[in-house]
Amino acid sequence: MLVRSLALTTELALAGTRGTITDRGDYLIVETPDDPGYYHGNVLVLPAPPQVGEVAYWTRKFASELGTNPEIRHVTLWWDGVSGDVGAADELRAAGFDITVSPVMVAEEVIAPPTSFEIRQMTATEVLAGTADIAWAIADRHDDAYRRFFQRRAAWHRGLVSRGAATFWGAFDDGTLVGSLGLVPLGNVARYQDVQTLATHRRRGIASALLAASARHALAEQDIERVVIVAEAGSGADRVYTRAGFRTIEKIASAVRPPS
Repeated sequence: MLVRSLALTTELALAGTRGTITDRGDYLIVETPDDPGYYHGNVLVLPAPPQVGEVAYWTRKFASELGTNPEIRHVTLWWDGVSGDVGAADELRAAGFDITVSPVMVAEEVIAPPTSFEIRQMTATEVLAGTADIAWAIADRHDDAYRRFFQRRAAWHRGLVSRGAATFWGAFDDGTLVGSLGLVPLGNVARYQDVQTLATHRRRGIASALLAASARHALAEQDIERVVIVAEAGSGADRVYTRAGFRTIEKIASAVRPPS
């Protein structure tokens, strides 16, 4: 299946560093064996948004391709496109899906005002030890399953750093990690991962400083032409990214039906 979206292209490249991608010709299957409960790691990728009358078909297709694993109890549909078209939105919602549309932003230069915090690359050990703790601290859920999800994700990120496939950057306040992000080179672009800051340190320029430092390194040292980030829908993060020099070039949409 041919993919037009830059967001989806980079997302699939990231997924391939952790799991498997199977091309059925008219759709893709993404599987993350070490994390079957990861909604966007176990997903059916469609060539276009589902139209009226198609939601049940794609839901059954997900069940036949991924639902045989008893640990996969969600249904996630992701589709190609650059406008954020959600297709049969009413039908999706009636079937129990939550729809997300996110802006996809790029920059050839990232700017940020000076900061008093220490901004530097993190070692693989620091990634494993620190980024999951920040994610847990700012999460909207605090159950054991979610904590293990963050720990598995941090282990994957540590592996990327260990083999030179990604850099992770941290902001430190008197030696304590208070913010972090990852940047993964994928050809001539690099994709950001998990921009996060402790609630106690927000609105202090940490995210912008991390974005700028990591982008400078990638653009100067890794033959990267531009950096890509997908803003969390409704978070207001796109305003921060715009001030740092990013511009929106497309929108990407997906739908998740959580476990009952």
